[in-house]
Amino acid sequence: MKETAGHRKRLREKYTKGGYNSFLDYEKLELLLTYSITRKDVKAVAKELLERFKNLEEIMTAPSEELLKVDGLGEASVVFLKLISEISKDIFKSTYSKRDVTTISGTRELLAFLRSEIGFSPIEEFKVIFLDTANNLLCEETLFKGTIDRSGVYPRNIVEKVIKHGAKSVIFAHNHPSGNLRPSEADIDFTNKITQVLNAIEIRVLDHMIITRDSYFSFLEKGLI
Repeated sequence: MKETAGHRKRLREKYTKGGYNSFLDYEKLELLLTYSITRKDVKAVAKELLERFKNLEEIMTAPSEELLKVDGLGEASVVFLKLISEISKDIFKSTYSKRDVTTISGTRELLAFLRSEIGFSPIEEFKVIFLDTANNLLCEETLFKGTIDRSGVYPRNIVEKVIKHGAKSVIFAHNHPSGNLRPSEADIDFTNKITQVLNAIEIRVLDHMIITRDSYFSFLEKGLI
């Protein structure tokens, strides 16, 4: 117990002196877990997490039931990791909400946020990013989960949300859990139809992005909008 306390103290001191980038990935996890697992050495838990999920991002986005399969990781620790992940997303949203998301840096930040939000999801999720006249974020919403087709997406619901938020333009985003970036015929058909509907009420569709855990596809960049 005394040895464990000494090791934890050394971890904290290393962080204080060298900062986040002075740590190996397992040390970052190890220090984090010391705040939820208070009475035992957590180095083995941190290393097993990395062995199983490969990197920090995969750990933070893994389903809770998968994390609980790691020996030594209990419900309290899983809740703690998920809370840290959600807080970081909130901070990220507040950062990109203060700038034009259509700039190079703004688009990069938006893509990183979307990747963390839906890129690792095992099911398709459809988001709408609502923007003001200066292309600053008003809000974002997941409007539905499931394959994009006419039976799942209702233009009327999107129009209602646009009016509710006072948006002047929108960006659509959904994920492909398979990792395939190619848009389906349903993706293209939906984008064309909803663009026509929104153009009729002078709302611009700036882009439709397909997100995977490794990359993205932009309708705008490919000339499909």
